[in-house]
Amino acid sequence: MPTIRLAEPLDGPICAGIYRPAVTERATSFELDAPDGEEMSQRIASCLQRLPWLVAEDGGRVIGYAYASPHRTRPAYQWSVEVSAYVEDQVHRRGVGRALYEALMRVLIVQGYRNAYAGITVPNEASEGFHRGLGFTQLGVFRHVGFKLGRWHDVLWLERPLVADDQTPPAPPIPLGVLSESPLLAAAIEGRPTPRFRQANNSDVAGIQRLIDASVRGLSEPLYTRQQIDSALRYLFGPDSQLIADGTYYVAEVDGEIVASGGWSRRQTLHGGDQFKHGVDPLVDPRFEPARIRAFFVDPRWARRGIGRLLFYECSTAARAAGFDQVELTATLPGEQLYTTLGFTVVERGTVMMPDGVALPTARMRRSLAAASATLPESRSAG
Repeated sequence: MPTIRLAEPLDGPICAGIYRPAVTERATSFELDAPDGEEMSQRIASCLQRLPWLVAEDGGRVIGYAYASPHRTRPAYQWSVEVSAYVEDQVHRRGVGRALYEALMRVLIVQGYRNAYAGITVPNEASEGFHRGLGFTQLGVFRHVGFKLGRWHDVLWLERPLVADDQTPPAPPIPLGVLSESPLLAAAIEGRPTPRFRQANNSDVAGIQRLIDASVRGLSEPLYTRQQIDSALRYLFGPDSQLIADGTYYVAEVDGEIVASGGWSRRQTLHGGDQFKHGVDPLVDPRFEPARIRAFFVDPRWARRGIGRLLFYECSTAARAAGFDQVELTATLPGEQLYTTLGFTVVERGTVMMPDGVALPTARMRRSLAAASATLPESRSAG
């Protein structure tokens, strides 16, 4: 099997050579002038800002490539993509295209995309069979939609859902430029387990509670004592139903198991689950106050794999879209070390006092959202 990797602009000339027959000899592509290596390098660089472009290598030589592009430009379409793959003629039917497409789909799922579409100039039995073998189903045919090589051509459109059909509100898609800073990109390309990010709902509460217990118990020592951990789990750390109701809490799940969670809030509360909060939790004005980063937890088995930083990207992107230009959080001692590397600074130190008299040292931290790309090293636990 070929080796699959992320493309680089330097791959432009060889990709242009693989693509050229589809333009000059066939109606596979509706382009009329084949791009040269420089143009293809520019296309690769542009694509990689937000979407994956992968190449297949055999003995260090590129023999095929696949990429995704936006399905449409209007915002409501942002969770859908179109996919394409091209391989050298001499490696057809050797599994190169399948390997490229399967890796491409895995990356798109981590990014948060929901649907993939492909258009095929027909008749083309080989390509139709290839796509159906990968789970694509027919949508319809655009009749006489393109004129090339002296005649009109039809295009068959197919679709493949990337996740199970549900009505869960999606998280913002993660740009490839952000995902490339995480080890999850390599894991997806290689076929190792990777999470799906989505908005939390009420049915997730039990799973979030299990995650919180595992995260706090597994990652808080030696910075907190066993007594502090037990007290915090009883009185402080827990699911926050208001975050879920507001649609500002996200989970990462692998094979149906929640392995990480984190959210943001436009409300006054800085920390604590339902058992900690009392009374009304008013909204804050983004003109004068920062958004809150809330309740980040990662299963110890999934720590240091880049999940937390991607959750933070989701939160900071949504908070910025809601008009906030700063974020603030209450960090636990394990979390403080990591949020500092993200660009947060301590604005106040204090303690959270539990009803049983146990004190939990914490730090109030803040950072600007002016940075276009926000990343988060893996969080151990933060309320």
